[in-house]
Amino acid sequence: MDSDAIVSLTGSDFNYHYKELPTRCSDSEIQNYISRTRDLFDPIARAFEDAHNTEWFIRSYLALKYVLGSTVLANSAEYAEERNLQVTLPYLRYYMLLNCSRAFLLTLPCLGWRGEKTIEMTHNNILNLTGDKLKRLGQRHEDTVKPRLLAAKDQRELFSYRFPSTALRIFGDDIVSVDEAIDIARLLTDLAQINLACLESRVERYHPKRRFGLLDVDDMWHTMQYDVVTAPLIDDEDYNRVAYFVRKYTGPTCLGALATDGLVDEFFSAWSPLNDIDDEGAFNADRQCNLLLDIW
Repeated sequence: MDSDAIVSLTGSDFNYHYKELPTRCSDSEIQNYISRTRDLFDPIARAFEDAHNTEWFIRSYLALKYVLGSTVLANSAEYAEERNLQVTLPYLRYYMLLNCSRAFLLTLPCLGWRGEKTIEMTHNNILNLTGDKLKRLGQRHEDTVKPRLLAAKDQRELFSYRFPSTALRIFGDDIVSVDEAIDIARLLTDLAQINLACLESRVERYHPKRRFGLLDVDDMWHTMQYDVVTAPLIDDEDYNRVAYFVRKYTGPTCLGALATDGLVDEFFSAWSPLNDIDDEGAFNADRQCNLLLDIW
């Protein structure tokens, strides 16, 4: 099934190029997943009000940042692999997958929102729940993806708490490669995009042309405040971007549409070299800013 057919099934008007689903999944798997997702969003969409709009903005914005963060990690992993920076690879591969798992879960209609508790689920809960929810795409996807998520976690932890003398060779053929991690991250990103596209189309069906607002609720701080041991930190870029969406965001929108040019440029430019280095070999964080999410 090509991307145009997938877009049509979601009911969204946003033209999106799906990267992984068309090659990994059968037509019936995609059709069944979208049909079930639309059904699950139906009662949410029927009762949709400003409070729901606020919740789903928070979930969507966090999901987008997780995917963009995973893109930085994926680009870093490719760069590190090209330059034999092997010691960084277990970390980069694992957190790329973990963050895309978070994005997938945050956009699911069947995962209740519990504010900070939802954001700060344990790693084991995130990975196990991701595997469980992939059953809706097909049992074989849980059977193939979940073990690789857990393997990536084990491989990261081994080089966080122990340090085998054989380096990455200790994993043999079971190692989660950079390419494999990117493929799984793309699958989870595609599903997050589908989830929000289905929500968008369901809300438009029951409330055509209605403009929803964003409420001033404590949970909104989860999009811009970062609690660390010493003191909470407020990200100025997040603060300004959320203020922009408070003015412009009138209803649910898919990840691709939420990723505006300005947001994407600012996100990736933050990872530019701290000094003005003219070095062709320097890492360029936005060399493939659409590696996971079809931004343009």
